[in-house]
Amino acid sequence: MPIHVLCAVCSRRSMQMLMSELDDGENCVFDIVTTGTQALKTCGQSAPDILVIDAVLPEIDGLAVIDRLKEQLDERMPAVIGGARTTFSRAGFIRRGACAVVMPWSTRTVRDEILMEIRRRKEYVNWDALLPARRMAGELLGQMGMHASLKGFAYLCDAAALAYAGESRMFSIGRNLYEPLARRHNTTAGSVERLIRHAVESTMNAARAKGVYSLFGNTIDPAKGKPTNAQVIAMLVQNMRLGKHVGA
Repeated sequence: MPIHVLCAVCSRRSMQMLMSELDDGENCVFDIVTTGTQALKTCGQSAPDILVIDAVLPEIDGLAVIDRLKEQLDERMPAVIGGARTTFSRAGFIRRGACAVVMPWSTRTVRDEILMEIRRRKEYVNWDALLPARRMAGELLGQMGMHASLKGFAYLCDAAALAYAGESRMFSIGRNLYEPLARRHNTTAGSVERLIRHAVESTMNAARAKGVYSLFGNTIDPAKGKPTNAQVIAMLVQNMRLGKHVGA
């Protein structure tokens, strides 16, 4: 889905120039309004993901718009990037929870803040929603003989849940998939990779390899050694989608 950005500013021309720059590389839909009343009306029709709003607007000022939107939208409140011209309005944006305040107003700085918020949104993962998939992955790993006490066990559950739920559309199964896991567990992608590898090797070395081969079937060859991290994640996802259990 494209990210909806609403710009409530006095200068339509500067925002049009900004839109032309962002349209080249980001999946965004832009709306531009020039009054506080129009901003409220547009947000009421379709709440944007990001609201770029100037503190100084005709009819209703930017800070008052935010106050009304908080009452109207509640949890659908967009991320706010405020344009401040005074320390008073800057403090007002901060008190109202703006994710960024631009002062002095600069089209280039606004563009950079929009890009940062877009990237934050692309990297966001709703881990609570992935809990059922994570449990499925954990059951399969337990049946194949992997100990839940291993850190790599938790990382594999998360990785498989991401891919199973389609959240990995931005991350190929492999090194790029380790980044959201590293953010979740406050570690590095390299550490995630090593600990997953350690969990797989520990399971294979502890005379529990038959559980691994029961899960993977003929997709891996015992004569060729241990499966790779990517193989384990991919086969976990496949078995989760098939509803298959080890030994079934």
